[in-house]
Amino acid sequence: MESKENHDIFSIVANTIIKWYEQTHTTMTVARKPHSPLNHEFMGILLAAKKQTEGILTTLANKNILSTHALLRILVETHIFLIWALNVPANEGKSKHDEIYKRFRRWDCHRLTQDRKLLENLPQTPEIESAIGKINSDIEKLRKEGIKRHPYVKQMYEDLGSEWKEVYARIYMKYCRAVHLDRNVTSDLSSLQYENGEPKEVIFKDDIEPDGDELLNIASISCDINKAIRSFYDWHSYAMQKEYNQLKSMLLKK
Repeated sequence: MESKENHDIFSIVANTIIKWYEQTHTTMTVARKPHSPLNHEFMGILLAAKKQTEGILTTLANKNILSTHALLRILVETHIFLIWALNVPANEGKSKHDEIYKRFRRWDCHRLTQDRKLLENLPQTPEIESAIGKINSDIEKLRKEGIKRHPYVKQMYEDLGSEWKEVYARIYMKYCRAVHLDRNVTSDLSSLQYENGEPKEVIFKDDIEPDGDELLNIASISCDINKAIRSFYDWHSYAMQKEYNQLKSMLLKK
């Protein structure tokens, strides 16, 4: 049975994480006037990440580890896209604001390409063909503006520099197994026991084992998402970083 101390620590960490999202949301709502397309993009990512985080914390609280890992992988993908979009190279004659927004529009191009692939694999009807034609037209408009698909996730990590390779391996790839199941995962849930070289019995488990880093990873990624958005607007994150350091110290001592 979970100790009261662990339950209290979980509550403190979870409440602090959600508070970060709410603080950034409030600041954006109050401070960002008039509205702009880029502000709209940041708000959408912030709210999506908050809902993803709430889902992860709920599944982790209920000890649904496979679901927790799957949702963590989704949050990690949201995180890396945001950091990659913000990490635009310096470009004379073009504002950083415009270059960041262009990277968000590359997300549109990627989505349109995926939508077209889906439609092309459906039975072709006049409605489907019309939808494909509309997508092709939208993609062509983006390409004329120099907007292409965003790179795949591994390339985003590589674009950010060598220090991000560890993050890709340690978090993204590790939690990918919960989304794209392999036999390591299924064998954890159902294993065949042998005796004298012959199958004896099947051992079932209700879930995979936690890695022990789930809550710390949720806190780390959530803090980074909020800090990245706040940094773009030149809002300080000192208190948030201090709270994260305290949470990290608390979790590592558990």
